[in-house]
Amino acid sequence: MSSAKEGLGNCQLPISRIRTIMKSSPEVNSIGNDSLFLIAKATELFVQNLAQLAYEKSCNKELVDYNDLADIINKKEQLQFLQDIIPKKMKYKDYLEMVKKKEIIVIK
Repeated sequence: MSSAKEGLGNCQLPISRIRTIMKSSPEVNSIGNDSLFLIAKATELFVQNLAQLAYEKSCNKELVDYNDLADIINKKEQLQFLQDIIPKKMKYKDYLEMVKKKEIIVIK
């Protein structure tokens, strides 16, 4: 229990970087220190959860690679908002075939 309390007071992510990212949004006027810390901590926990899911899926338990992350993101509905950022890899030939199929559908 004491280790959980200790973990609440610090954050592994740089607060100044998170503040900069938040200020880059035109909708944000001011950022309180409490909200900044909560966003940083929530982001840290999200990244830890994503890494844990990818590790559990990984065939090689010594290494989590891009494909492990992409597979988890494509399989978990709550992570599908990341599909544009971390898409599944595909061969260029397959991509060209997919584009041709879409063009045929649009033309019809």
